[in-house]
Amino acid sequence: MKHWCALVGVLLVCICPQARASDIVDAIKQVRRSVVAIGTYQELGQPPVRLMGTGFVVGDGGHIITNAHVLPKVLDARNRQSLQAFYGIEAEAKRFELDMVAEDNVHDLALLRIVGGAKLPALTLSKAMAPEGTRTAITGYPLASLLGLYPITHEGIVSAVKERSFAAYSQGQLTAERVRRLRNSFIVYQVDTNAYPGNSGSPLYDPASKRVLGVVQSVAVREKTQKSAIEAPTGFTFAIPAQFVSALMARNGLKGY
Repeated sequence: MKHWCALVGVLLVCICPQARASDIVDAIKQVRRSVVAIGTYQELGQPPVRLMGTGFVVGDGGHIITNAHVLPKVLDARNRQSLQAFYGIEAEAKRFELDMVAEDNVHDLALLRIVGGAKLPALTLSKAMAPEGTRTAITGYPLASLLGLYPITHEGIVSAVKERSFAAYSQGQLTAERVRRLRNSFIVYQVDTNAYPGNSGSPLYDPASKRVLGVVQSVAVREKTQKSAIEAPTGFTFAIPAQFVSALMARNGLKGY
């Protein structure tokens, strides 16, 4: 009996790492089918394609979630500039025109619709908050203008579930916008995964369940420049919990679970 218990212990040690590796491999295969790059297309533009961030397919397969801050403030409609989702890899990627359904500016979320009725594989949202220590992954298009149109995955854990905090301001620095943000603070995920420009809007997900835990929203940087985010990432990334995504979808007649 003792020998049998020892053998079981050895098998558990050997099998568990392989199971964990299998989780992430399977998760990436499934999730990347639902991840898109968000940008604009203008046939005579220089360049014609401008990538701004990442999004992922939800609900009925005809809708996409991203960060509100990813979207351009104004489109050059006169010169036929349009908001687009880029789906696939490099030269095989397809373009889908998008239009706005709704925004949640408090939580920096936007719900978009694929024009023309096309359907893509959708991800499922998690119903509950994930506890600290939960394994996570993000898949998106970081530095797409440099690395090309190819979804990239980073793995980590939930480091903290905490109130979204902002740096303390002196009285002279308390602008109306900063006061509004302080009043509208909410719980977010902090993860120990490096994110880069272009990762905004990426799904944060549990590799085991393949359910979306949240939406990557920002990364802490030493200096407020894109260069510092690329060259010296801090490993402090924040994500908006999926519950806020579900609420936005529900207000517009969609289910995320």
